[in-house]
Amino acid sequence: MKSSSIKSVFVLSALVLLNEGIVSSAEFEEGKHYKLIKNENESQVDEQAQTAEDVTDEAAESNTVDGESSSNEISVVEYFSYGCTHCYRLEPFIDTWLETKGEDVEFSRVAVPTREDWIPYARAYYIAEDLGILEKVHALMFRAIYVNKQPMGQKRLLKRMFTGVAEVEPEKFEEVWASDRIPKKVQNAVIEMRDLGVSASPTIVVAKKYLITPETAGDLAFMFDVVDFLVEKIKADREMEESTAANEISQ
Repeated sequence: MKSSSIKSVFVLSALVLLNEGIVSSAEFEEGKHYKLIKNENESQVDEQAQTAEDVTDEAAESNTVDGESSSNEISVVEYFSYGCTHCYRLEPFIDTWLETKGEDVEFSRVAVPTREDWIPYARAYYIAEDLGILEKVHALMFRAIYVNKQPMGQKRLLKRMFTGVAEVEPEKFEEVWASDRIPKKVQNAVIEMRDLGVSASPTIVVAKKYLITPETAGDLAFMFDVVDFLVEKIKADREMEESTAANEISQ
């Protein structure tokens, strides 16, 4: 090979490595790849919000416990619905991410009815949660809906799965199905969704501060790349705040 050709190969290789470095170090941009959650909803108080004030207060107390824990964990919350095909397609990416996430990152789900006909699916999730069987039936719910084409919002199908697969006593299922707890959980989810500005599923909220959708991320496959970026950003911001506070104390 001629020296000029060898030189060209080295130059090309260097350009490739440079481009790879640029891509890997590129930062996701606020307003483009994710959105900053603002308190705009607080200024939009209407009669409906006023009548729901007591419920909102209770939901806020619950969120303080579930979202940002006292152990300084970073919350990552998926707002989803069993009725959402994109949520079904996101599941493998969630499973992969859960295997690599840090111990200081806490993942949870909130079932939200972004459409009125998805309310039964939100109820199904909170019934399973109340019964303590989410780990047993969560993936099965998606499979039943999208593989077996079953309307799992229907009581008879839900009861058959929960009693058959999760071995829930029929009497216990009936008690939870008829309880006031389930509609209250759905209502709280709707309030939380509204307050955070969640309008579609799946939506991921990081530390109650940043909002990610498939559209902002560019694709379902990239949502958790943005999540990881934001988690590292939050950690860096916290370290800077702690360093600044320590310097002020020492002065």
